[in-house]
Amino acid sequence: MHLLRALLLAAAALTVAPTVAAEPLASVAPEIASEIQAGRPLVLYVVVPLCSNDQINCGSPIAGRSAGLEHNVYWGASFGARHFFDRRGSGWEQVEVSKKDGIFLERVVYRRRVPGAPWGRGAPVEQIVAIQAIHGDAIDTAVDHLYATATSGGRLSFMDGGNPRDERIQIVGYAGHNRMMDGKTLPAPMAGPRSPIPSFVLACKSEPYFSSQLTSAGSTPLVMTATLMAPEAYLIDAIAKGIGENAPTSELRSRAVLAYAKWQKLTPQQASSVFARRR
Repeated sequence: MHLLRALLLAAAALTVAPTVAAEPLASVAPEIASEIQAGRPLVLYVVVPLCSNDQINCGSPIAGRSAGLEHNVYWGASFGARHFFDRRGSGWEQVEVSKKDGIFLERVVYRRRVPGAPWGRGAPVEQIVAIQAIHGDAIDTAVDHLYATATSGGRLSFMDGGNPRDERIQIVGYAGHNRMMDGKTLPAPMAGPRSPIPSFVLACKSEPYFSSQLTSAGSTPLVMTATLMAPEAYLIDAIAKGIGENAPTSELRSRAVLAYAKWQKLTPQQASSVFARRR
């Protein structure tokens, strides 16, 4: 009887114990919520260096052509960024496709509408995702571009139905080969006033190679990886949709885990080992 009573009391205590809710993304960067409440869009920018067979095995000769937008495994293939976001039923509307030069090969801007309530706004929010393909031979430029944007901020200028727009980039991501594993080093942060923004890096073992330097330069890492992995577009999609819902950073990781498990045909437990746990 004494044991039963103790168990019942313990169960009751667990029932009434307060739960600590995970803090939403807006707590990491409150300026984002302020901008959205003022009517601005939610803007995510993702850097995608094309896969190059000169750096890693991209799966086939055509999948690893470092300037081959149409078939590159990170851009035009089934799980490539443009192909995946362009697919029917993706939930994303294509706004603009632009080309800059022989390094910044192609940029595609997408959008969707998300409920405003999670951001403290009564009206729906426009969420914009811009994905930039960079020549695989210029991967060092891609890494520097990610780091500069994460640590100093940036702007996104694009055409929307014939109308020019210019918006602040609020979150930046990277999806591609981890050039740091080849000996690449990150540049020093820009001197003078900077406006760091949150970031994520979908590349093999990005946590030990990127996190500390991003953090020390003022950029909050949202999702990082702990093992070798495939930086495919369903992860960008899952993280972007979590960001649109102002999900806690822990949930952004969980969404990446579930997407990776689904598309890689793994158990959630197996997929979980791929992504670093944020402290």
